[in-house]
Amino acid sequence: MSYLGMNAATGLRISGREHLAQSVSKVLQTPLATRNRRRTFGAKAADMIDSPANGAAVLQLYAAAATALMLWEPRLRVRSMSVDVDAARPGRVVLNIHGEADTGDRIENVSFATLLSA
Repeated sequence: MSYLGMNAATGLRISGREHLAQSVSKVLQTPLATRNRRRTFGAKAADMIDSPANGAAVLQLYAAAATALMLWEPRLRVRSMSVDVDAARPGRVVLNIHGEADTGDRIENVSFATLLSA
């Protein structure tokens, strides 16, 4: 199924992988219980800002992202995740998501950035 949407930054029409990446970002950046009509929309990943950047926090980030994406993004089947620490910006962590779209296309490096304590 092909989804058609609007780029949140430019207002231009988007579809396919670009639309999926925007949706993943929206799900992961939205804190739980902040939407009036959809209290369960979002992820605990948004609440992890300023958490210590250690193994436990990374594991919690994986769990929060996987749970939210299974619930709110049915077009994506997550196969693996990895974390990259940005050397230029201490505390910035980029979560890379790899998987398959419902169209059968492989999805590589859908990224979500968050700030953890250095």
